[in-house]
Amino acid sequence: GNVRDLMVQLAKDGAMLIYLNGIYNMASAPDENFGREVMELFTLGVDSGYTQDDVAAAARVFTGWSVTEWSGSTRILPTVVFTPANHDQNDKQFSPFFNDTVIQGQSGANGGSLEIEAFMDMIFANETSSRFIVRELYRWFVRTDIAPEVEDDLIEPLAQLFRDHVGSPDQMEVVLKA
Repeated sequence: GNVRDLMVQLAKDGAMLIYLNGIYNMASAPDENFGREVMELFTLGVDSGYTQDDVAAAARVFTGWSVTEWSGSTRILPTVVFTPANHDQNDKQFSPFFNDTVIQGQSGANGGSLEIEAFMDMIFANETSSRFIVRELYRWFVRTDIAPEVEDDLIEPLAQLFRDHVGSPDQMEVVLKA
């Protein structure tokens, strides 16, 4: 599939909201856990260049999402909900690592989704993400250490292929086949 699309879905997944504290991430008290892990574990890697201020801004992007098990007084299966009143509707400023991107604050029922989409566009526009993801694939499928010649001859061309297919529904298939 497509990694960006996967990350958008992951950001709104009930299990992930519970696991990485997203259910506690409200405009009045942003929780940085998921925002940090998106950058550190899933897309960019530790010490890749993002700042603590980027983590704080990312946390604000992901505010307002929760999981409920109630519809009125009736118990229901756990359901993801977005509450606009719990979403930080202000603009989010990111560092020079992200080209000083400002994600425009959004309101309304689709506000949270629109900001998540903009955040993921920003992440995947940064070439660091394609290199990080390709390195992780290499470490998983080939070997854990990456020699300098592997970086030049394999990682970089595959990262370019990843970027060239950033909008393709078969992005990962193309990269893995190559």
